[in-house]
Amino acid sequence: MKNTFWLLFLLSTGFTWAQKGTDIDLTKGNIKDKFEVLYTRSGSYKDYKVIKQYLFRQLEKQVLDTLQKQKSTLTQVRQKTQDLQDKIDQLQAQLNLSKKKIEDLQKEKNQISLAGMSIDKDSYQWLVWSIIVFLILGLSYFIFMFKNSLQTTKTAKFNLTKLEEEYNTFRANALEREQLLKRQLLDEQKKHQA
Repeated sequence: MKNTFWLLFLLSTGFTWAQKGTDIDLTKGNIKDKFEVLYTRSGSYKDYKVIKQYLFRQLEKQVLDTLQKQKSTLTQVRQKTQDLQDKIDQLQAQLNLSKKKIEDLQKEKNQISLAGMSIDKDSYQWLVWSIIVFLILGLSYFIFMFKNSLQTTKTAKFNLTKLEEEYNTFRANALEREQLLKRQLLDEQKKHQA
């Protein structure tokens, strides 16, 4: 009995090894190919396919491992995507901050502080040119008034000189007449006294 047990044991082990040697290698290929190989290599019973349990478990383990790897890869991709999105948001915030700083610098560049007030450069130029034009007009007015006064003064001096000459002439004539009248008066007095 002992011999028959060993004989049966050796035959079944050999038969199992022989079957495993001719079995399918499910470690290669993608999942779809593995299912196809398993389906074509499976036995049929009526309308059913008979799949060896260890092959089913092996395929199940590989599918679950593949799914776990895919989930892990998907999680990593999502994490990388989130990290990249966070980085993009951070860079966008920095870009917006830089744009605001540039706008502030442009405003500051285009403004001038005058008497504690910020004035736009265009307004400042308009103000300066208005003041310059006003000063030029004021200077022109005062130059015109000065020349007019100078001309009036020259005319008045000329008239004064002429008037002084006439007055001197008149005075000299009046003095001569007076002297002439005094002589005539003296002559007439001498005549009346004599």
